[in-house]
Amino acid sequence: MKHIIQISIVCLALSIAAIGSSTEPEKPAVEPGPADAPITFKLVKFDTSPPLRDIKVPEDAERPVKISRGHETPEGLNTLPEGWSGKIGTRFSPHVLQKAPGTRAAIPTPTVNVEGLGRGFPGYSLSGVPPDTTGGVGPNYYTQWVNTDFVFFDKTGAVVDLPGNDWRAGNTLWAGFGGKCETTNFGDPIVIYDQLAGRWVMTQFGLGAGSGPHSQCVAVSTTGDPLGTWTRTEYQWPSNFLNDYPKMSVWTDGYYLSVNQFLCDNSWNCSWRGAAVAVFDRENLIQGVAPRAPQYFNIGPLYGSLLPADIDGDTAPPDGAPAYFFAAFDGGSNDYMRIWETSIDWDTPANSTCGIGTNDPNSSLTLTPFVASGSIDQPGTTAGLDSLSPRLMFRAAYRNFDDHESVVLSHTVRNPASMRWYEIRDPGGTPVLYQEGTYSPDADERWMGAVAMDSSGNIAMGYSVSSDTTSPSIRVTGRLADDPLGTMTFSELEIATGGGHQNPYGGNNRWGDYSTMSIDPSDDCTFWYTQEYITTVGSFIWRSRIAAFKFDECSAAGFIFADGFETNDTGAWSSTTP
Repeated sequence: MKHIIQISIVCLALSIAAIGSSTEPEKPAVEPGPADAPITFKLVKFDTSPPLRDIKVPEDAERPVKISRGHETPEGLNTLPEGWSGKIGTRFSPHVLQKAPGTRAAIPTPTVNVEGLGRGFPGYSLSGVPPDTTGGVGPNYYTQWVNTDFVFFDKTGAVVDLPGNDWRAGNTLWAGFGGKCETTNFGDPIVIYDQLAGRWVMTQFGLGAGSGPHSQCVAVSTTGDPLGTWTRTEYQWPSNFLNDYPKMSVWTDGYYLSVNQFLCDNSWNCSWRGAAVAVFDRENLIQGVAPRAPQYFNIGPLYGSLLPADIDGDTAPPDGAPAYFFAAFDGGSNDYMRIWETSIDWDTPANSTCGIGTNDPNSSLTLTPFVASGSIDQPGTTAGLDSLSPRLMFRAAYRNFDDHESVVLSHTVRNPASMRWYEIRDPGGTPVLYQEGTYSPDADERWMGAVAMDSSGNIAMGYSVSSDTTSPSIRVTGRLADDPLGTMTFSELEIATGGGHQNPYGGNNRWGDYSTMSIDPSDDCTFWYTQEYITTVGSFIWRSRIAAFKFDECSAAGFIFADGFETNDTGAWSSTTP
């Protein structure tokens, strides 16, 4: 069977094996304006699908093989622009470098711990490396989407039986739809559950020739049943830019997307064009009617890998609250968390804003300096794994507790690699870095994490772990809301034990792009985590695992404050140029 071979997307300089002759790149459309001058872009098509459970898989269906994805972005990203002025904050608590494990017993045994798509899934052949491991949980199902394929599980962890293969190619959602969303299937997927609307949201990019145009494919279920019908859309990305590394989230007035942009020729020689934000018409998509044109902000080449806030729980953000995008960067002695406030006016798009007038974010938080990790050690080899430090990892989990708002974030720092995590409060007012910690309890390396918060304010964090004596495995830790700030107080729970090591491929040794921690809307307490691991030696050997667990202390009754600070305390802030 012939495969389209995806050779590399370098976070991205992208390269794909040329099919046919190479031509000069098309001249791009007029460059969009700055972040405070939104443009709209083209809805290519929308329709309503047949029930997904009834869409047959062609016997000769081809699955493209994704071989390699680099992640390098240009040097100097996310630096402070000349003359920038914003909110610079002190934090309530000192940064905690946690060099010992928590003293509580391990997180309770998972109620679900099953193999996901990958080498360990019955009958499944790998569709590329590294895996983009994402998943979402609804009232009745867990949906996992890895690279070019997705699969459904019931809440006991049993695979939902579908005709033929139990899994489906990502573009099955767009079967019969036409265009790039049906005819291409290159992944970079995200699946999330919109708890406020009771809808599933799934998206991946649709690639054209190297010079474009490229598309973003977005599908929203018409009910809470992911096996039912879907509202399907294809959007043509502006300026023939490649919309790489897309990360989508739910907000009240839209589905928000961040990407890293490149301009490529037909030989897939690509140049950096910076970050961008797009907002899709949630209101019409969940009603199944033609959506209004999405709104687009070209953030510019100074920035990369923004992460949108994604709502957890059934309490919406305050009326009129902007959506938030976050980025962390290593500025040597000056490290910052950036927050972009984004407000959308669907009736008059010219009134929409993202950041302030010169492409700068609305606010910035001072962080404790961090050092990017070197190679991740593995047993039996000198070939290290890539950590993707200091990129913030999917998701930026948001929760509204009525008396305060919280967002939790994580990424990799230090050498040996360690998990840095944050809780930011009041992101739309005077942001407070309420707590931050670096989890480094022993000599093992921890990276590629994900973090979320339950309805009681308890936090769970999952990640990959490896060292020269520990094969790449999956673990989780956590803390209760009233535990000392900046610390993970539970001893680690091993979700999957690895074996062997991963060999380099395509000139690099990427481990993955992201993992996903989600909260079950059925109880607002159960965490669902999906991540990769390996059990042998080789280059094309990844497996994935899905686990569900909860803290016994979780209750919908409310949040327990950790330190006695009044909820209206804001810390010491100034409005001076750093």
